[in-house]
Amino acid sequence: MTNAAFRKLTSTTDDRLAELGLRTAVLDRAIAAGIDARAASPPFGPTNAPGLLDWIHRVGTLRQLLAAEGWQRLDHWNAGLIRHPSRPVLLGTLQGNRGTGSPEAPLRSDYAKGPALAAMMRDNDHDQFALFEGARSEGLKLWFLVTYPLQLEDRLVVLREVSQPEPTPQNQIIERWAHRIPLPPMEFPQLKAPNVDGPEEVDFPIALRR
Repeated sequence: MTNAAFRKLTSTTDDRLAELGLRTAVLDRAIAAGIDARAASPPFGPTNAPGLLDWIHRVGTLRQLLAAEGWQRLDHWNAGLIRHPSRPVLLGTLQGNRGTGSPEAPLRSDYAKGPALAAMMRDNDHDQFALFEGARSEGLKLWFLVTYPLQLEDRLVVLREVSQPEPTPQNQIIERWAHRIPLPPMEFPQLKAPNVDGPEEVDFPIALRR
C-alpha cells in the first residue's frame, strides 16, 4: 500500500465517526487503495482511467473492510453503497471540490447526481437536525466519504471528509449539507497521478421501482 502522511485526528472527530460505526483506519485504507490504483493506470489508457480506477478500488476496499465488520453491501440501482448492520446509515463515495475537508469552506459535489442517489437522500436530515433525530420514523441516512485529489508539486494530497447532504433533487449539484465531519488530508509523497481532476463517480440514471 502507498505510504501516506497525515495529521493527527482529534478525539472529537473519532467520536463523531464512531457514532456512524466508522474508524479512520478503514477510510485511510480505502483511500490509499484508490490512489494506488490511480497511480498504476496505464499511460496510454483512456483519459478517465485514473479516476475510474481510483473510484473502483476505493469503493471496493471500503465495502470489503466494512463488510468484515458486519456491514451489508447495497447494490440496488448500481449505487455502490454499504449499510450499517444496526444503525440507519448508508455510506457511499463522492468526489467533492477544493472545499473538501475545510469546515469553513463551501463543499460541492463535482457532478450532479442522478435519480437513484436523489431518491436515497430523501430521508436525510436538514441542517437544524441532530445526528440521528427522527431516525425511527424516517428512512435511512445517506452519508458519503467525500474526497478530492489535488496535485501539489511532487506530492498528491487527498482532501477528505465524511458528510451527509441535505435532500437534493436529481440532476443537481449537491451543495447543502446537514452534517460535515472534516478529516485531515492524506499526503502521498513522490507521486504524480495523471488526470487528477478527471471524472470518477458513477451514478446511473435508472428508473426506481417501488
